[in-house]
Amino acid sequence: MKGTEEIGCCGAYCGTCREYQKTCKGCKQGYLDGSRELNRAKCRMKKCCLTKGHITCADCEEYDRCEIIQSFLNHPGYKYGKYKQALEYIRIHGHSAFMTAAEHWKNAYGKYPDQDR
Repeated sequence: MKGTEEIGCCGAYCGTCREYQKTCKGCKQGYLDGSRELNRAKCRMKKCCLTKGHITCADCEEYDRCEIIQSFLNHPGYKYGKYKQALEYIRIHGHSAFMTAAEHWKNAYGKYPDQDR
């Protein structure tokens, strides 16, 4: 799906990152077309997600019981809660709805249309 390379496996939206827009390859670029070697990646989450052919961890049937994603999402800190919220949103509404919601964000996370807060 076009544009989904800007969604990190963890649910972060990389499209707002200045470094990503300039030079950063992000979570997926190069791995999807084979120009970077996935077996050399350091991120366990990325390796798992992309090896299974998923766009994000939200697509995985093991999401609720996966030690890799759940330990990441259970880190203390506001951003981890927002990444979890993003993945849950994707699980319910899909990638297209997420991309539409993220179009006007200023950060790696933001508000969703059905979110009151």
